[in-house]
Amino acid sequence: MEKLEKRKKQAEQGAGFFGKKLLALSSLFFLQGPMGFAGLGLGMLGLGAAVLLLAVSGWFITAAGVAALSLATLHSFNYLQPAALIRLLAISRTLALYGERIVSHDGILSLLQRLRLWLFDGLSSMNRFRMAGFGSGELMQRMLADMDRLDQWPLRGLAPWAWATGLSALVSALLFWLQPDLAVIFLLFIIAVWGLLPCFILLPVLRCTRSHTRMEGKRRQFLLETLAGLITLRTTGAFRARGKALEAMDSEILGNQWRIQVFGLVAQLFILLSLSAVLWMVVFHGGRAVEAGQFSGAVLVGIACVILGLTEVFLPLSATFQSLGFTLEARDRITDSVAGAREIKGGVRSLPQNLSFCLENVSARQKNAATGPQGVSLTLHRGDSLWIEGPSGCGKSTLAAVMAGWLSPEAGEVRVNGVALIDVEEGCLRRHVGLLDQDVHLFPMMLGENLRLASPLAGDDLLMDLLDEVALGDWARELPEGLNTPIGDYGTGVSGGQARRLALARLLLMETPVLILDEPFEGLDADTADALLTMLRRRQKDGILIVISHQHLKGSFTHYLRLSPA
Repeated sequence: MEKLEKRKKQAEQGAGFFGKKLLALSSLFFLQGPMGFAGLGLGMLGLGAAVLLLAVSGWFITAAGVAALSLATLHSFNYLQPAALIRLLAISRTLALYGERIVSHDGILSLLQRLRLWLFDGLSSMNRFRMAGFGSGELMQRMLADMDRLDQWPLRGLAPWAWATGLSALVSALLFWLQPDLAVIFLLFIIAVWGLLPCFILLPVLRCTRSHTRMEGKRRQFLLETLAGLITLRTTGAFRARGKALEAMDSEILGNQWRIQVFGLVAQLFILLSLSAVLWMVVFHGGRAVEAGQFSGAVLVGIACVILGLTEVFLPLSATFQSLGFTLEARDRITDSVAGAREIKGGVRSLPQNLSFCLENVSARQKNAATGPQGVSLTLHRGDSLWIEGPSGCGKSTLAAVMAGWLSPEAGEVRVNGVALIDVEEGCLRRHVGLLDQDVHLFPMMLGENLRLASPLAGDDLLMDLLDEVALGDWARELPEGLNTPIGDYGTGVSGGQARRLALARLLLMETPVLILDEPFEGLDADTADALLTMLRRRQKDGILIVISHQHLKGSFTHYLRLSPA
């Protein structure tokens, strides 16, 4: 329970940052907490030590060479302190950069945790009908690849600019203290990198990354559809055309990757040429200062080494533009994925006590479906039961989705306790209307954990009583670890009938007044199905029971509805 409460707080914290129209890029940094700032500080220290190490080494070698020109200066030259400083800087660089990797990745993992909790919190408020606008491949792209790109932004996009800015300020101050003209030369380079580089590189890279990301999702969805219909495509001779279309998508993706790399190389070339120009100008103007006696030649070599050392600081900036492009596109796509979830979280949070369930001239169709239920009207009250039957393809599951609020009707209205479903807050709706879908979902957890998804505080005795009611009690007691037995990925450790009854037990644990069951007896023998139906009637005697089944059901129902294909 402590873990559950901790995760809930983390999800709420993420929602506080992300509960806007768009994710703020700054929130991707602040959600790392203190580790984000510690990573920036250690990175700055490591890069600063690396640049200073090169500068001190250049100064030391030059000063030692100059001192060796005469015996007097050679004997008076103190090489112990510079040598100790060089060793200190080398050790500091190694420790700081290593510490930055550890601290930054700890912060990134914390960010990734909050991002995933926020995303799954939004998606869990939706369902397969509300998410029908996204193909499985497209949704997978958004949940995996786009999420990974979001958590890379603080390290690959933000940190290089922060480090470059901080070290540039320190170098500018140092040059201004030595020779103001040198500081002006360096500031011209900074203006070029900060101003010209984004102007010429950013927009083209953003276009390429946008095209690349969208094509990746489209290709993934296209590939999954092709594999799913592979036999049909081969028998109809359409596989070759699909293959050519896939090759065209691959070519476009590779083309975008090539263009992104070219822009990155152009940015690197610009940075290197600019640093080279700065180096020559600093050496030229610094040479005059050496001739004027303002500082020694060894100091000038140290300054030149500082400029050379900044290559390690500025070159990573060339990759930040593509990181920004991928992050912006991933942000927009993920925000769009959970936009529907945010829209449905408002509404009525408490329903009237008079239990009723009403459909008024309801018509609906699933996405891309040719037909669906048309003009369905009925009214149910406390204690009523409804049996819906009809041939395959007539829209029974579609009607169930509409009644549960999983799918919006094309016409008409569904009301629970006199309130339209569209006006009911999602959590409130789930507490009042429960649906057992044909596609049951069991998670790779223990048996008891799967059941407690409906009620985290449920005890073992209550769970065993529920399993007894769905004719799984004896089976559960014979398991090696009882309720603590893992059921495998996607419920592979149980049969289809057992999985359906486990999902039914989980739904019954929620104790919803309105219970909608879509083919609950599929794969069960007649005696087990009759026993389950008797149990359901008993449990819902003070509620509303709706059973959708093409099988013949024993006993009487207060209402009966038969759907036709038309």
